[in-house]
Amino acid sequence: MTTKRKLAGIFVLFILGAAGPLAADMRFELGFGWTLVGQFMNATYHNQYQPTLNPPDRYIGSSAEQTVRVKGKTTYGMNGFFTLLFTDNIGLQVLADYHRPGIRGGNDNYDVALNFLAFEPETWAESQEWPNSAGNFTETTFSLNALARFRLASNMSLSVSGGPSLFHMEGKGGYIGYTFFNLEQVAGGWQLTGGTYRMVFEFAPQTTYGMNLGAEIAYEAFRHVILAFDIRWYASPKKDVALHIVDDEIITRPLTEIEQTIGLGTLRIDPSYFRAGLAVRFIF
Repeated sequence: MTTKRKLAGIFVLFILGAAGPLAADMRFELGFGWTLVGQFMNATYHNQYQPTLNPPDRYIGSSAEQTVRVKGKTTYGMNGFFTLLFTDNIGLQVLADYHRPGIRGGNDNYDVALNFLAFEPETWAESQEWPNSAGNFTETTFSLNALARFRLASNMSLSVSGGPSLFHMEGKGGYIGYTFFNLEQVAGGWQLTGGTYRMVFEFAPQTTYGMNLGAEIAYEAFRHVILAFDIRWYASPKKDVALHIVDDEIITRPLTEIEQTIGLGTLRIDPSYFRAGLAVRFIF
């Protein structure tokens, strides 16, 4: 038998020897809870492009500009968890959180200007008051935590836990502006027409990684039934996500044409959040 095999055998025997005493003390807990979630989402999208004119030979120049703000609202959520305790004080925790925050944000005016050729060069300009941002996004977080628990009294304990987290997000909101112009010769004169769309954008499901850290104080209300209050901080790097316009029956132009014209870009989202929650745990 080689030295490597001898060492492997000794390691296996050590694990098997330790598993017996650990298994005797091992127990697990299942729980679920309700949370109040404060989002860190606070992004700004700057929409700046040149509106088109039909016919193009009458076009001289144009501009459109606006700033759209996207902030996450405070919301309610839910969570579920499974905790495996190796001893009275040390364990592992699998934690899942879900919430669906709304979107808010005050936006600047939408400013549009067009220079075109009628009988002579003319200018048209307008500043539209733009509605506040609206919409929502969903966020689901999965975490694997190391947990340490300290007994404060016979029926009360304090736990701290933390570890890596996986964040999964998707959402939609508005509004982004798009303006187009038409110039027609009517009754010996030129008539300028057109329209402005207030469009909803969306970003596809996104996954990013980070960490979480939290503390819980728990009270044993009944035998094997625990009531708990916890606070937890989730942190993940900001991520640039590609935006797409949501199809709508009022939009008569191809979406690909609109996205190319305005140069629809990305929105920097922040998956991080802070939550406080109430939970019920069952000990097995």
